[in-house]
Amino acid sequence: MSEAVLGGRYRVEARIGAGGMAEVFRGFDTTLHRTVAIKTLNAPYARDASFVERFRREAQAAARLSHPNIVATYDSGADGTTQFIVMEFIEGRTLAEFLASGKRLTPVQATEIAEKVCDALTAAHGQGVIHRDIKPGNIMVTREGAVKVMDFGIARMVSGPETAPQTSVVMGTATYISPEQAKGQPVDARSDLYSLGTVLYEMLAGRPPFVGDSSVAVAYKQVNETPEPPSVHNPDVPPRLDAVIMRALAKNPANRYQDAAEFRADLERVRRGQEVEATPLLPLAGEATQVISRPRSTEVLPPMIDPPGTGRKVWLGILIGVLVVGVIAGGGVLLANGLLGGKTTPSVALKPMPKLVGLDQTAAIAALKKAGFTKDPVITTQISTQTAGTVLSQDPPETTPTQTDAVVTLVVAKAVKQVSVPNLSTLTADQARTALIAAGLKPGAETTAPSTAPIGQVIGQTPASGTPVAKGTSVSFVTSSGPAAVTVPNVVCLTLGNATARLSHAGFTAANGGPATTFNATCPPGNSRIASQDPGPGPQPPGTTVTIFTNPPSPSPTPSPTP
Repeated sequence: MSEAVLGGRYRVEARIGAGGMAEVFRGFDTTLHRTVAIKTLNAPYARDASFVERFRREAQAAARLSHPNIVATYDSGADGTTQFIVMEFIEGRTLAEFLASGKRLTPVQATEIAEKVCDALTAAHGQGVIHRDIKPGNIMVTREGAVKVMDFGIARMVSGPETAPQTSVVMGTATYISPEQAKGQPVDARSDLYSLGTVLYEMLAGRPPFVGDSSVAVAYKQVNETPEPPSVHNPDVPPRLDAVIMRALAKNPANRYQDAAEFRADLERVRRGQEVEATPLLPLAGEATQVISRPRSTEVLPPMIDPPGTGRKVWLGILIGVLVVGVIAGGGVLLANGLLGGKTTPSVALKPMPKLVGLDQTAAIAALKKAGFTKDPVITTQISTQTAGTVLSQDPPETTPTQTDAVVTLVVAKAVKQVSVPNLSTLTADQARTALIAAGLKPGAETTAPSTAPIGQVIGQTPASGTPVAKGTSVSFVTSSGPAAVTVPNVVCLTLGNATARLSHAGFTAANGGPATTFNATCPPGNSRIASQDPGPGPQPPGTTVTIFTNPPSPSPTPSPTP
């Protein structure tokens, strides 16, 4: 692959990393003359249509995202049988590489990194993209200290038919997956927040919340066990930060932070020494009691009660089965038929899926029941300008023949949070971006305009300061490019009075430099005419001093020689 050119443009230079299904190379964009990172799908998977489709979904999901804390995606395509994605090249190392050295971060350092990951997740979730694999290996820290979230390889867009096959697939890394991921249930943005909680825990404690002899053992603990607070492993962790992390690691998504901005706000309070909104969570038993009313979306698998050596083996076997069935998805029926010697499961009636998009959530559920579907739908929310509770999308889509015992997924509009636009005037561009992100808004277009304000200072913004807007709204601003240049008029050969008046009218200051050293014979007679000026005609900042020099007395004519 080295020295190959993909798409007639991207020269592959050196392999810099590899994963289960892809490799990453340093490359060079021969059109824009910049270093890039190129991810290619490994050969065995490039021949599998499902893996190719997943790889393309990664490019689509990543291309929707533009944020300082997310690795940018520039391009994607295919060159023969090679599928590739072109990304921003980052010089630095992953958080996993740092933690592998046995080092721990201070609470302040860990909190600052987590805040920046929250900023990245706020941007991704705002575009309907759930990462689903937040872990130290996917968090890059550059040499300048910038934090970049990368690898949306298993990201899922929360709406759209392309995600339908992924609904029940168990994906992610066992050490960092949420309980609902471990059980193969549908996930939403709060699953990413759980994973970030595990990463923050490891940055402080020097180890993740749960460890085990196998991925299955760790997944079991994610579902059933309550972690020790990180301060047990690191006494430098303050109680407020303990509380924040334990809230992020709640088994029940309803008990976690509900969005990344809320998580970030509590982290910032920790850093500033303020009281946090998080409170110590109830024990697992108490937490399970709180969610009895909604067992479908929040149930926790019961603790192991069988005698040692039997129940655990049974549980592990069941969990392995769940993971395998989740990964192979539709192939489960064929596998079961083969094991049963050709026996088939009882058939389930198929009915056309009713149109649910546009209905109120309650009306949509009623329509499902009326149409003969027996299970309650899975509800996820998405910020939208539509009325809260309105169904934005459905899976399966309208008219699709569907088994009556199938679980239907509905994406429902979430009320838009209103925030006040901060005052950006007098801030620099960097400060303005930081202020907007802290307020839950997105930095929009940045333009410049002439102004007497210092260069780089914000001189205007849209929407205006104090305007209530939806959370996540883009705010554009204008910075000063310095005073606009004005053309110095040509005053040579004008009288001293006229020259002074014309310069003053154009916004310049006239200074009399006295007689010029050279006589200007092109000017009319008279010592008050301007022989020269400095600076001469041309663009200059307003207020510039223009020195004018009057014509010296004309030289006496040379007398003719006496005959």
